[in-house]
Amino acid sequence: MTFLDSIASIPPILESMVRSRSERMDSLMDVIAGRGYKRAVFIGSGSSYNGALAACPLFDRLGIEAQPVFPNQFTSYATSFDRDALYVVISQGGATRLVYEAVEKLHEAGCTVCSITADVESPIAAASDVAIEMGCGEERFLYRTVGVCTTILSCWQLAISMGIESGTVSEAGASQMDDEILSVIGVMPERMDRALAWYDRHRFSLMRADYLMCAGSDDLWAVAREADIKAMEMVPMVTRSFELEEIIHGPQNAFDASGAYLIFARKGADADKARAIATFLNEEIGFCALVGGVGTGSRDFVFEEASELFGALEHLTFAQVLAYRLADDHGRDLTRRLNAGISAYISKEL
Repeated sequence: MTFLDSIASIPPILESMVRSRSERMDSLMDVIAGRGYKRAVFIGSGSSYNGALAACPLFDRLGIEAQPVFPNQFTSYATSFDRDALYVVISQGGATRLVYEAVEKLHEAGCTVCSITADVESPIAAASDVAIEMGCGEERFLYRTVGVCTTILSCWQLAISMGIESGTVSEAGASQMDDEILSVIGVMPERMDRALAWYDRHRFSLMRADYLMCAGSDDLWAVAREADIKAMEMVPMVTRSFELEEIIHGPQNAFDASGAYLIFARKGADADKARAIATFLNEEIGFCALVGGVGTGSRDFVFEEASELFGALEHLTFAQVLAYRLADDHGRDLTRRLNAGISAYISKEL
């Protein structure tokens, strides 16, 4: 099994999760019944944080405030808590030390905690008031690929459940969202195949890059962050990611021809801005590709999203393929850790 096989396995896993949404969210609905939650606070690191960030626009659409927080920031420094919010801790392995400590801190403050973990019998799941199974099972590779996609979907399903409970979405509306998500899942294999072909066309430019910068807005900022971390840990190479507007508030001074640039964008509010930045980069700096429905150049990876609301998964497929192909061409063994000796100095697990 290769890492590409892992990427290819994602759509059927997600489809099964969508078709069993009611059963998956059953225990959550029992806990939130009658509470009318209008705020959700997510606590997670790395891909867990990115997965929550990607889901925030759906919460907003359903009238629910959503905010992701890093575990260290929360556990070490937070002193005020909202007992009217639902706190959601995310840890694929289920034993992240600071996330577990966050659960303890929240319980001391009298807050309700929901967990999203791959194993509902993990320490974090066992310590929570309600546990949602992430849906990814046990991944063969160290670098979270299935897990970030199932995290996003789990957070979407949590948003839908909170919307149903608070009355901002009907059961019929929830079913329509399920169908939209299924339409996205249906095109993910095609996105993967096209991303492989796109990489082959631009392999030379990508392989010569010393660093990678990614940008996006709204849920596509979360995709840019995930593209960043995947390339950094898998290739490995120096990467940075920015919210789309923020990449021209200082970072532009560091643009040079030794880097490669990816801008994740869709038609709408930021389309012209994304095109303008990409045009500048291609004409004045070096290699830049627009990913999504706004590109027109030969370097762009262009597609029409099956659903704007849930299209982040289509963009994420591209990012995962890119990280895999770059790592493979750099000769990386993705079953082996790098700098594993760090665990002798500091541990992030219980």
